[in-house]
Amino acid sequence: MRKIVLALCILMVLAMTGCGGDKGVNETGYSDEPLIDREGNKLDSADAERLYESAREFLVDNDPDRALRLYAEVQARFPFSPYAAQAEMESVAAHYKAQEYEAAVSAADRFIKQRPRNAHIDYIYYIRGLSNYDRNDPGLLGGDPDKRDTRFLKQAFTDFNLLVENYPQSVYRKDAQLHMVEIRNRLAEFEINVAEYYLRRRAYVAASRRADSVIQRYHGSDSVPRALEIMEESYAKLGLSDLAEDARAILQASYPNYVLHRDEFYRQRAGETPRYALPAMDSPASEGEVIDSDADSDATQAQ
Repeated sequence: MRKIVLALCILMVLAMTGCGGDKGVNETGYSDEPLIDREGNKLDSADAERLYESAREFLVDNDPDRALRLYAEVQARFPFSPYAAQAEMESVAAHYKAQEYEAAVSAADRFIKQRPRNAHIDYIYYIRGLSNYDRNDPGLLGGDPDKRDTRFLKQAFTDFNLLVENYPQSVYRKDAQLHMVEIRNRLAEFEINVAEYYLRRRAYVAASRRADSVIQRYHGSDSVPRALEIMEESYAKLGLSDLAEDARAILQASYPNYVLHRDEFYRQRAGETPRYALPAMDSPASEGEVIDSDADSDATQAQ
C-alpha cells in the first residue's frame, strides 16, 4: 500500500512538472507584460485572427520584438488554426528583422522540418540564406570577418542554392543568385588570402595548391587571375618552369584585360577613385573607357 501511495505521489509531481514545463508563450520572456495591439488595446481575450493581424502590424511597423510575442501567442493558443502556420513563418522574418540571426536560422529549420510542403517554403529558404549571410559580420572582434571564418557564408550559399535549384519560379530566385555570385567571390578571395600567406612564407607547394583550389572551385570569380599569378610564381620558385609557363599562358589567353589593366583593377578593388571604366577581365583585350568626371559632377549636383 505504501508503494502505491508513493507511486501516486510521484505521478502527481511529474504531472505538475509537465504542466509547469509547458510554458507556451511564457518562454518568450514577455509573460508579465499585457498583450496589446499597436493602438494599446488589450488582446487578452482576442481570437487567432486579431492576434495575428496585430502581430503583423507590429512587424510591418518595424517592431519585431512585439510581433514575436504575439506570433508566439497565436501558436500557443491556436496551434491548429490556419493562422498558426502563418505566424510561425513570419516569426522567422521577425527574428531576422530583429537581427537575431541564430534564432532566425533555428526557426527556419523548424519550419522546414515540420512544413516542407508549405506553399511559401521558398521564402523560408531565402530568409535562412539572408540570416546566415548576415551572421558573417565583424562582431566584437571587428575587422574583416571573411579573413577569419567563412562557414556562415558557405551555409548561406547552400541555402540560396537550394532555393535556386528547387524553386525556379520563386520571386526570390534572382536576388538569391546575386547573393551567390557575391558569396562566391568572397569565398574565392578568402582562399587567395591564404595562398598569399603561404607565398610570403615561401611555402610554394601549399600556395600553388591553394591557388589551384580557387580555379577548380570558384571558376569565374574575380580571384581566378590572381590565382594563376600565384601558381606561376610558385611553380617558378619550385623550378617547374613548364608549369609556370602554362599558368602564364592561361592567364594571358583567358584574362587579357587583367594583364593590361592589373594596377587599375586592384586600385578599384581597394576602393580608390576609378581612373577609367575597366573592361571585362575575360573579354578580348581593349582599352578602358574614360569616365566623364564632369557628367558625374553634374549628376551629383542635380541630386
